[in-house]
Amino acid sequence: DQIRVILEYNWRIDLAVPKEYRFSAKELSDLSKLPELGVTSLRVDDDAITGSKNSFLFFLKQAVEKAPEVFYTFYVDYGVLDKEICAFLTEPSVSLQTVLTEKSLADSKNFQRKIELLNRNGVVFGFDLTFGYERDNIKSFRNRLNFALEQYPNHMDFPQLEQLPVHTKFFSPHDIDTAGNCCFACAVFYTAGRAVPWFLSVLRPLRINPFKFFCDFAEWLQCNNCHRQTGFDAFSLPHKDIEKMQLLFLQLKYEEKNLLYLFPAVREIVRFNGAFARLVGEGEESSLELDFHPDDLSSPYATDIVAFTDTVCMEHCRVKMYVAKDRDGSEYPDYRVLQDT
Repeated sequence: DQIRVILEYNWRIDLAVPKEYRFSAKELSDLSKLPELGVTSLRVDDDAITGSKNSFLFFLKQAVEKAPEVFYTFYVDYGVLDKEICAFLTEPSVSLQTVLTEKSLADSKNFQRKIELLNRNGVVFGFDLTFGYERDNIKSFRNRLNFALEQYPNHMDFPQLEQLPVHTKFFSPHDIDTAGNCCFACAVFYTAGRAVPWFLSVLRPLRINPFKFFCDFAEWLQCNNCHRQTGFDAFSLPHKDIEKMQLLFLQLKYEEKNLLYLFPAVREIVRFNGAFARLVGEGEESSLELDFHPDDLSSPYATDIVAFTDTVCMEHCRVKMYVAKDRDGSEYPDYRVLQDT
């Protein structure tokens, strides 16, 4: 059997567009060859590897032993996940991707238990969400999107954005366009905006669900000439630019709901988490002027915007986001207060 993988070369090594390769199971059994080829990331999308616990565990063990420096993306069915698998997923650099379907919603309790294992172990994961297939409708799409965001995925992927599906008996052309705009808005705000730590907390005071929020954001993008049909590419922009868009739109929504008194907390939570995300993602060190202490912004209190505003005192300070080192030389992201005023 042929195992389908995609090798993505580091741009410093190979400027060519990533190519798709096919390996036999025997050829892929020696993962130590990957670093020798200059491979920095490996995408595995085949049930022969991820379809069963034993085969998946075997591959993960090989990844840890022979090529731990390679970043792995696995396409998996949530049914294969258990405590042993999730514990191993913390070893190599890994991202999991699973397709979210009506089956996931019908099996929601079991699905949520599986995803909670990922969250508990700090595993990076995302969902593929599609729409417009047989008997699908805008209501079921809305329910899938809302359900997906409730699981705190690190990213959401929408394979149909490049070419929207045709309308069906249950999915009108207007519904197709609405779903496409919503998906694009989610990709910009949530995934490119790295909003996972604070997204649901910020939505809660607004009393709107993610589907409604992203439909509104899609209209805002269109008004600002950043619509999907203009070729706007959020992933090509610096994260700081997306953060500015997030804050402008959030301020608008909080103003609409007469909740502007909550926005200072929202603004600082978004800014603090954004700086931390850039520190982790790009190693970008920075200094921030904040109106709340970073210990408060990073605490569980920040998950409840209303209670945070009512109980946490504003404390203007200057914060340094930097890469620290342990005694053994390993690096980790950290912050410190430089000046309190």
